[in-house]
Amino acid sequence: MDINESIAQIRSQLEQIERNEAENQREQAEVTELIVKLETKLKQFQRRRDELDEQALKFYTQAEELKPKLSKLERIANLSKDFLELHHEFQDSQDLLSTLYSSIPTKSVEDTDRTLLNSPLFTQKENGSTPRKNSAQDYSQYSISIDEIKQALPNAEKVYQKLVANYLEEYKTYQNYIVDGLDVIWYAVAFVAFGRSSYRKMGFKYHPDLDGSERAMQLINTAWSISQRYLGNSNDHNNTMNSL
Repeated sequence: MDINESIAQIRSQLEQIERNEAENQREQAEVTELIVKLETKLKQFQRRRDELDEQALKFYTQAEELKPKLSKLERIANLSKDFLELHHEFQDSQDLLSTLYSSIPTKSVEDTDRTLLNSPLFTQKENGSTPRKNSAQDYSQYSISIDEIKQALPNAEKVYQKLVANYLEEYKTYQNYIVDGLDVIWYAVAFVAFGRSSYRKMGFKYHPDLDGSERAMQLINTAWSISQRYLGNSNDHNNTMNSL
């Protein structure tokens, strides 16, 4: 091979190298541009992920704030439902009372009204010595004293002693818990004397969703349960005695 051929061959190799370098630079530029784009996209995804994390935390906080409100509204709805049921029961009782009342001779009705009007309990309430707020909107001032219970139920002391003996476990559970001057057994005696209306008023007064507490409401419900069991047992006993 002469020198001219060698020169031509080397020049050809150099030209190929130049072309390879140009292609390499082009690909490097493309790869660099793609990396920049990917880095930009990655930063966008990271920002979006941070935004989604913030939104998730916000949604969780909102849900935790709404759950107690929902629970309270559901309890109020249940309370309203119970009140409507009590109202319907009261209305049914009023209708039944009106029917029974209309069947009594007029003279007997007048004598009964006169006796009730002259009773000490009715006189005391008429004189206003202990104001009562008996509307459905506010029972916060409603209360029952032992003297009122004894006036309405002459054998209240005996009933109290009997209930303490029969429901000793409940008595011990609430022994050191007094609500408006009455323990759980005295409230049971009060419900025996004054009936469902007194339980309903006390239930409104001490309901946890209003101005009461869980502990006070438990005491009121326990007392009502005791009074109903006592009245049920008394009715069973009277029916047994009447059948003999």
